[in-house]
Amino acid sequence: MPIAALITAQDQTDMGDGLRATLPIAGRSLLEVQAAIARRAGASHIVLLVERVPAALAQAIDRLKRQGAKIAVARSVPDAAALFEPDEHILLIADGCVAGQATVDRLLASTTPSVLVLPDTQDYADFERIDADARWAGFAVIDAAALSETAEMLGDWDLSSTLLRRLLQQDAARIDALVAQGPEETPPIIAMGAAAIGALEAHMMQRAGPDLGDWVQRYLHRLVTAPLIGPLVARKVDRRHVALAAVGLGWAGAAFALFGLFWPAVLLLPLAAALASAERRMARIWSDRQAPALPFTAARYLAAMCVLTMIARSIAADGGWGWWLVATLVPASLTALWAFRPIGKALDVEHAPLWRASADALAWIAPVLAVLVDWRWMVLALAFYAFLSFLSSFAAVRSRALARKARGV
Repeated sequence: MPIAALITAQDQTDMGDGLRATLPIAGRSLLEVQAAIARRAGASHIVLLVERVPAALAQAIDRLKRQGAKIAVARSVPDAAALFEPDEHILLIADGCVAGQATVDRLLASTTPSVLVLPDTQDYADFERIDADARWAGFAVIDAAALSETAEMLGDWDLSSTLLRRLLQQDAARIDALVAQGPEETPPIIAMGAAAIGALEAHMMQRAGPDLGDWVQRYLHRLVTAPLIGPLVARKVDRRHVALAAVGLGWAGAAFALFGLFWPAVLLLPLAAALASAERRMARIWSDRQAPALPFTAARYLAAMCVLTMIARSIAADGGWGWWLVATLVPASLTALWAFRPIGKALDVEHAPLWRASADALAWIAPVLAVLVDWRWMVLALAFYAFLSFLSSFAAVRSRALARKARGV
């Protein structure tokens, strides 16, 4: 069934005179966090139920639209009901409520209607009580017909509470919000004050942990980018601009290399890799999967290839054409490693060892080698490292394929 989302934004915050939906969280508004949850859950469009649209809320809506979200504003419940198709399932998100993505996905995978529930304990006293044992976590799944029927009889009653009561009367499925809470899952939160907002923001910032991948992504980039993440997020810097800055640094290095200035070139490439890592971490904070990472990454790697080409041309002029073959081993081995990834995944090959080469790892090693040896030996060492990594990947894939063949799989 097609999925849509209805987000209510009518309650005032306890921290001022604004709406809960406009509360700032990790450089964005609460509404944007809720909309991201709905979009990742599969909602094709979002309806925002709000009586008035203050400037801060209008800005948040504009940002969502620039990111490709289909969002419409309804000033009344009948207006909201008219914006849904009859066959749509509606993810209802109560005012100020946030939950983990996996939790919301479980809710949508259940039967309709269904509600997300929490235990009736002091920790969740701010959530609406359902009965003596449970409270509502602020998320539910209904169909468009139920929303239309509720809109006809609503009057002056609160939409979320009225819908909840009707769902409970219909014996809606209850989904426990605390089942399978992973370390990256956002706990159910209702934004009623500074403590809740601080807890949600702290949890989101924890997502900017080490990248999955080789030793550079896990450890070195973590140290370099850690001081950058907070200021970038607090200033609401568009992460695509960060990715573009990484590409710009890479091509600045390529420009230096064109004029034979190799030292600035090899120093700018690892800085570009660090900025790209910062952009990936910002994406994890907001669980944003929409930005076109591949074009930016390809452009940055192409700049690194230009630097390598200029260095190879310089050393080949004195050392002979054989150095071209040595330099070619670097991109050839990295390309082969990239090509083997889907094969290894299909064969269930274990994760690559941390020491295995990547373009970013070579970018960080290059200036160190240039200091310890000369440019020729630097290129030779990079080629050996990349080729050895390819051989390791090839051996792992071959061993796995032979094992599966022996088992007759």
